[in-house]
Amino acid sequence: MFRYLAAFILSAMLSPAYAQNKASFHNIKPGIKDEWLEHQALRVANERATNMHWLAEYKKAKIISQNWEVVRDYDGYPLGRVINMELYCEKPNGDCAMVAFAFKQKYKDEEYSDHLICLHVGDFINIDCE
Repeated sequence: MFRYLAAFILSAMLSPAYAQNKASFHNIKPGIKDEWLEHQALRVANERATNMHWLAEYKKAKIISQNWEVVRDYDGYPLGRVINMELYCEKPNGDCAMVAFAFKQKYKDEEYSDHLICLHVGDFINIDCE
């Protein structure tokens, strides 16, 4: 019995576990669909990548939020709203990755701005190129 258990544990440790958890951009299910907003997110992300000297070009975006999250002050007045997206990028060395982003729109004069602001950038997760 111990011999079989030891063989199982050893094979589990030596097998490529990453294949079981391999992420891919095309498998991400979008929360909502808004091509204009996704295009704006790509523009902002690529501008940020240039300013921060990141060696990546963002090519695709998917909104993963089901709805905008309204941000309010202590009195309940809206300050803006936040939406989460996954962006697909390609690096000069040929690698590809996806990165989680959060974007914000400010609230002013009874409406939300069309201008997206990058609020948060997650880690690069290496994935297969598409």
